[in-house]
Amino acid sequence: MLNEAGYCHPVSVGSYSLNVYDFGNKNGRHTFVGLSGRGVVDYSVRMRRFMDGFSDENRIVAVDRAGYGLSDDTKEPQTLECVVNNYRTALKNAEIEAPYILIPHSMGGAYATYWVSKHPEEIEGVVFLDGTQLNDHNDLGESSVLENRLGIAADQMGLVRLGKSLLLKTEIPGINYSDEQRAYSEALNLHSRFNHALSYEEEHQNEICNTAFQAIKANDVPKAYICAGWGYQTREEIDEMLAWDKQECEFTGREQPKFPESGYDMEALQKLRDTELQPYLDKMGNCELVLLPGIHCIYDQRPEDVAEKIRDFLDRTEE
Repeated sequence: MLNEAGYCHPVSVGSYSLNVYDFGNKNGRHTFVGLSGRGVVDYSVRMRRFMDGFSDENRIVAVDRAGYGLSDDTKEPQTLECVVNNYRTALKNAEIEAPYILIPHSMGGAYATYWVSKHPEEIEGVVFLDGTQLNDHNDLGESSVLENRLGIAADQMGLVRLGKSLLLKTEIPGINYSDEQRAYSEALNLHSRFNHALSYEEEHQNEICNTAFQAIKANDVPKAYICAGWGYQTREEIDEMLAWDKQECEFTGREQPKFPESGYDMEALQKLRDTELQPYLDKMGNCELVLLPGIHCIYDQRPEDVAEKIRDFLDRTEE
């Protein structure tokens, strides 16, 4: 199914291959490259949905890093430098030429930050979709080596795939996705199981993020940071998100999490933006903060609004 739909295109980066999903106008004005968040193995499907309106005039690419989507697993340490070099090699070997506009989500923002700092000549722009907020004291939750080795063993016995097949409906996109899109997402989630590359990222999140932050070199490459989870300014925005989340939970059969009143204190969110996020954006240089309140995977909840913000970014950079 994924082959027939054009999602499968393995490209060698040495001893293993990364999958490069490439659609749109190959001679377009811009080349967008999507970098997924941690654990989002179906970013190609999700990106296709919110970027489809750009495909007539632009080239759209989603590269799965090792262990993700249709890319190979590997025991090679997936350090920050290794992942970014793999991205660059895969694009080069797929004959997709720079410059690129990077569209990273969540943890993908760390890789994008390193890429634009180390190789700014390759990057036309970056639009962060609620990227991980980098600083000099990253303290993300990391799984243990033992937990991951047990997970890999369970996967090799087929237990992970069995569990996924039973719980998959709660993990794939819901109300805003077509039956076809959900089928592609389900296929990718079943294909991409617990593996060594994913384990490395799980175990070294803080190291990856700290290295990315320390490597930042300010430059004039245009950047925009779309802030979702910390972007609320009114109670109405929260109610809108909760109404959407209720429908999504009902569709997928999940129980809606209880609303954490303390988690959406407007003054606290403003302080987080001022003290945790803005210094990171300032350090990168030429990065605009754009508020688009909603869930962390904002492209699931508000795909049209995400597309509009990307168009606004293009308008500003093309002036």
